Amino acid sequence: MTSVGPTSPDKVRRASHEPPPNAVGPPAKIDSPDHPTLLEIAAREKKIETWDALNVGGYPWAKPGAIVGFLVSAVMMVIALTPIPPNWPWDIPLVILSVFTSVATVVCGLLWFDNPDIGARPESLEIVPFSRAENLRLMQEQAVEPFQAACTCPGCGHASTHRIREPADNEPHWAAATRHCAVCKREWAQA
Repeated sequence: MTSVGPTSPDKVRRASHEPPPNAVGPPAKIDSPDHPTLLEIAAREKKIETWDALNVGGYPWAKPGAIVGFLVSAVMMVIALTPIPPNWPWDIPLVILSVFTSVATVVCGLLWFDNPDIGARPESLEIVPFSRAENLRLMQEQAVEPFQAACTCPGCGHASTHRIREPADNEPHWAAATRHCAVCKREWAQA
């Protein structure tokens, strides 16, 4: 009696969990780069924005403000404290104004000499695409994942209805579908 349909040696090998005939020795060491997620990229962009806001290049008005404030305060104190007539009706307002100007001078002086250390500008992160070898290694290590129409990419965190294809021979035997993320090129299996 003959079989009803042709059987493919690939399907038989897939079902028996045997390695393909051309696989010899232990798997090669795969150099995997750092793959940031979309959340990590957004957090780094926030840090860069904060750094740019803090890096204003000092306070350009602090030096002239300190110098002018010191001179104006000194002139007002001299006028208020010297017994030159007819300045006596202006003594109290000039002293009050001189005190406020002195406070503003001190603030400008402190800002003039303030040099906060905000460190170097953080480097921006970019999506690094996954290679085929990385995808295969990660698929072999992953646990069984049930099929979902819309899911989150395990590589970058992008939530979408990712492309679906049939699993290849060297992908997990339990896989009913292989998902593909368009953002980071990550592939993963789903049952």
